[in-house]
Amino acid sequence: MLDAERISSKLAKFRTSSTLELKVLVAERRRAGLPVYDFGLGETKGSLAPHVREGFLHAVASEQTMYGDPAGLPELRAAVLGWLGLRGYGVENVVVTNGAKQSLFNIFLTLCNPADCVLFEAAPWVSYQPLATAAYAFPVMVLPTSPESRYLKVTAEDLRRNLDLRPHAKLFLLNNPCNPTGQLYDGGEVEELLRVCVERRVFFVLDRLYWRLVFDGRSYPEPRVDDETRRWLIQVDGMSKNFRRAGGLRIGWCVAPTDVARAMANLQSHYTSGPSTPAQHAALAAISRPYQGELREDLERKRDLIARRAPRLARVEVWPTPATFYSFWDVRAALGARTPAGERLASSDDVASWLIRDHGVVTASGRAFDQDGFLRISFSVPEEELEGGLDAAAAAFASLS
Repeated sequence: MLDAERISSKLAKFRTSSTLELKVLVAERRRAGLPVYDFGLGETKGSLAPHVREGFLHAVASEQTMYGDPAGLPELRAAVLGWLGLRGYGVENVVVTNGAKQSLFNIFLTLCNPADCVLFEAAPWVSYQPLATAAYAFPVMVLPTSPESRYLKVTAEDLRRNLDLRPHAKLFLLNNPCNPTGQLYDGGEVEELLRVCVERRVFFVLDRLYWRLVFDGRSYPEPRVDDETRRWLIQVDGMSKNFRRAGGLRIGWCVAPTDVARAMANLQSHYTSGPSTPAQHAALAAISRPYQGELREDLERKRDLIARRAPRLARVEVWPTPATFYSFWDVRAALGARTPAGERLASSDDVASWLIRDHGVVTASGRAFDQDGFLRISFSVPEEELEGGLDAAAAAFASLS
């Protein structure tokens, strides 16, 4: 914990992103020669595509390393619209950022006055609430209560109820597909939530970072874009999830109404001056070509492997995974159980700590996403590591009494 007397009140209770801490933990175990199955950090493995690498290296070799437009290279902003298949927008609606995180922070800072409410779905990604708090906004989870709600998905009725209770709500943020649960809102569900936001004059912010990783032959449920919705719709995307080994390039983007995009670009001109120019050229090389589905196909095979192994996991309910590379495990039946060493597992933090300490299986505790009793498994790993980790997890849960 930081010293509250020396640090601003908005940051004094912050801690490092719990998912990024897992990367450090994995490295420490490997240095110590301990077994480790890395299902923690949501990061695509493999090799960076040659044309993406060449885009970066060519920019450096040709000395394209000076300050650029704070909103991003015009050619990249135009390519973003093509990548997303968006019509009715121009480059003035696109802002390129240092990763999708900065797009989200830009949105909170641009739209929210102090104490404005921002609404998230029921299992928010770990950085949503800290970013909102840093912008002096008030984060609130929309908890699903409708009978038709399943797998923590929010319905239009859930959203209406929360907007009735919170007249100062400024935006609703939907992560679709969802990190951590791996769920996918279909086109009808997205339309209903979007319609509520338009009716209530609340911004609908769509974090679509995993939109290329949709399985079972389904296409991504695009939001309706027309004169009615364009004024309230903001879409966030980036490089880190849909391409292999691209997270560290730190390139994201958002597409927003003209006034919002202009304000975000003005803000960005003061606190980052825009993203790295060579990294933007790498992103341009990536999204200017037709997307290859190799990563999606590889991940779908691994999703199917987990589904086949799921019955071997005692006390665990494995949720279906229609998209992303996350398997969400309900481990509430393991809470209260004791390990062979006599340790009582009282929370998903306890379960996650026990799995890594005694079995080398690295997972993200559901408490990081405000959902105790769950674990998130990132299966973007080599297949042999996935199989070994699933075997180790199955042996671990079978040992509980």
